[in-house]
Amino acid sequence: MLKKCITTTALILALCACTSETESDLVKTQGIWAGFELVSDGNRTRVNAELNAGDANGSNIVLSDSDSLQAVVNSTAIVLTKDTDFLDVDYQAYINATDDNQQFDIKFKRDDGINANSSVELPLNFIILTPSNNQNFDINSPLTVQLDGTDPNSTSQVELSSSCTNNNNETLLQSTLFALNTSRLEINLQSLDMFSSSQVDKSKTCDLTISVKRDRFGSISGEYANQSYIKSQQSRAIKNMTLTF
Repeated sequence: MLKKCITTTALILALCACTSETESDLVKTQGIWAGFELVSDGNRTRVNAELNAGDANGSNIVLSDSDSLQAVVNSTAIVLTKDTDFLDVDYQAYINATDDNQQFDIKFKRDDGINANSSVELPLNFIILTPSNNQNFDINSPLTVQLDGTDPNSTSQVELSSSCTNNNNETLLQSTLFALNTSRLEINLQSLDMFSSSQVDKSKTCDLTISVKRDRFGSISGEYANQSYIKSQQSRAIKNMTLTF
C-alpha cells in the first residue's frame, strides 16, 4: 500500500520535462528510448508514444518528415500525431478499439529502413459493481470495491483518492494504492493514515474517488534503447463520493 499526500498551498511546481529537442533522423534507432502507453476507458483507447534520446531523461525526439509512428489495429494503420505539453513532446492517437485482448501494433517506420515493431494486447474489460458515483460513506463503514471479474494475465490496482480540508482551511489531497488480486477489495477507511491524520479537519466532509487500473506489458522491439517498454491499461473510475467523520 502506497500513500501520497500534498497540500495545495505547499505544492511546489517541480517539473522534470525535457527542454531540448532532437530530430529523429540524427539518431539511430538503438539510440532512441521509447515509452508506449495505451489506455482504454471502455469507449476508446488513447495511444501515447514518447521518444527520447538515449534514455527516459534524454532530449525529446521529434520525428523528421521521413520517419513516422503508426498504430495498427485490425489491419488499419493510424498515424500518431505530435502533441506538445509544457515542453514535453509525445505522439498520440485515439482509436475506437477496446475489445478484450485487442492487439495493437506500434510501428516506427524509418527512412534508413531500420524499422521497429512493438505489440501489446489490451487487458480484459471490466465493470466496477460497487461502489457507485455519488455514494456516501461513514468513516466507520468499509468501502467495498467489487468488479465483475478478474484478469489472470494482467496486474490490477485500486487507488483511493481524497480531497479533504485541513485545519488551516486548505485543501488536502491524498491517495493510497492497493494491490487487487481478486475481484473484491474491502477498505477499512478508519484504519487509513490519510483519514486519521491530525491534519484533517474532521468537522468537514471529504470527496472520494476510486480508480481501478489493469495493466499488461507487451513486446517492445529490440531495436530501441535499453529499458524501453510498451504497456496497455484498462482504466475505470467512480467519482463524487462523500466521506463523513
